[in-house]
Amino acid sequence: MLTPPVIQRNILENPVWYASYTPYQPEVSQGRRLKALLKFQTLTSDLTCLDLAPASLLDEATAAAEAMALAKRASKLKGANRFFVAADEVHPQMLDVVRTRAATFGFEVIVDKAEKVREWKGVFGVLLLQMGTTG
Repeated sequence: MLTPPVIQRNILENPVWYASYTPYQPEVSQGRRLKALLKFQTLTSDLTCLDLAPASLLDEATAAAEAMALAKRASKLKGANRFFVAADEVHPQMLDVVRTRAATFGFEVIVDKAEKVREWKGVFGVLLLQMGTTG
C-alpha cells in the first residue's frame, strides 16, 4: 500500500501530533480534533485547488447525509427525489443518519445491491462505500 508523501509527512510523521498531555484532558483532545480538521481542510483545498474546503463533519454518517443533500442540490434531473444507498457493507449508523436526514428533506432512500442502481428511476445520488462494515 502506497501512502502519499503529503499524508505521510503532514499526518503520520508530524511532530505537532506528539504531546506530553494525557488523552483524558478534554481541552487537549478537542484541540487535536480541531487541528486534524484544519489539516484536512488545508489538504483538501491544496489537492482540489479550491479556495474553500469545509470539513466540519466529525463522522462518516453525518458526512454521508451532507453529501446526499449536496447531491440533490447539484442534480440536474428534474423530479428526481430518490437517493440510492448500496446495501453492500453499509454501516448501520450511516444508514440511520442518511434515512433521518432524508426524511426531513422529503427524499426517498433506496437501499439495494450496488449493481441494481440503474434499475431505479428518479435517483439523484448514490452512496457507495469503499471500506464497508467488514473492511
